[in-house]
Amino acid sequence: MSSVFKTSCFLFLRDPHAGVEDLDLMQAAGFDGVFCNIGDFPAAEWEEVVRPRALQRGMFCGPWARTADADNNFLEDKLHEIVAVAERWKSPLIVNSESELKGSGTTYTQLIADAVMGFDAAVSVEPQPFDNVGWYPLKNIPVLPQVFGLMENAAWFREQWHGYGVDCCFFTFGTYDWGPEEYVLNAPYSLYTADDCGQNYAAWSPTANTYVGCVESGVEPPPNPEDDMQEIGKNDGVAAEYNALRDLDPSKTLLVKDAKGKWPDISTLTQPLDQWKAWDKGQRSKQILVDDHDDAAGRSVDWDEA
Repeated sequence: MSSVFKTSCFLFLRDPHAGVEDLDLMQAAGFDGVFCNIGDFPAAEWEEVVRPRALQRGMFCGPWARTADADNNFLEDKLHEIVAVAERWKSPLIVNSESELKGSGTTYTQLIADAVMGFDAAVSVEPQPFDNVGWYPLKNIPVLPQVFGLMENAAWFREQWHGYGVDCCFFTFGTYDWGPEEYVLNAPYSLYTADDCGQNYAAWSPTANTYVGCVESGVEPPPNPEDDMQEIGKNDGVAAEYNALRDLDPSKTLLVKDAKGKWPDISTLTQPLDQWKAWDKGQRSKQILVDDHDDAAGRSVDWDEA
């Protein structure tokens, strides 16, 4: 089945009233479609302006939503709502499932695969696959890892997803705390979100169209838990890397050097996470990746029970 996710650049839209109504600018910048947040705004609000304008220009316009409640429990009803809107709109769809999948084996990935069968669908996910989730039910469904300021790890993320049995992997780049210069804009890819682009979509236009997101020879088996994986260990250099970046541009951190001229640990930050600045968020994300890697290296997974 042909898929817009394998051929097109597109934009996630968060709020229908946040200046995302200029579909002409989006299309002129090389974006072929948009996906509308029906989790926080009802589909009817997107049908007032954004969706009609997209369709008038021949752009695809589908729904997306997060599948977690306030306690991070998986919401099956939200999954079916996304599918119902896509069916009514006759459009592609995106299921945004993140840490609510942790520890669920194949329960929710199989549920997602069954629910979206017959649709042009993708799953928006955290950048690195969780090792206690069985991902192979998503074999034929593209995943969209959220590569938010982590471009240097993008190729590794892609290989991880392929290794866990997912055939196609296309990146979503974060715009809310990062600029286009921090990414390799090789199409196809997507942006989260258009709302944070300040209508300067042209700055995020593709600079190449050679990215290959799908494996050619079908699915690879899940990683063998018996395979050796080297631990990174305590000398990971993450804090040192980001402290060097803070020295170069202190405006991108909330941390303040102490009396000895040293940067304190990010654990000392008391502000809400959504108020953190680029270096702080980047260090947190990379440290989580390192810790998850070492956690996976130190234990095995029973794929019959995962």
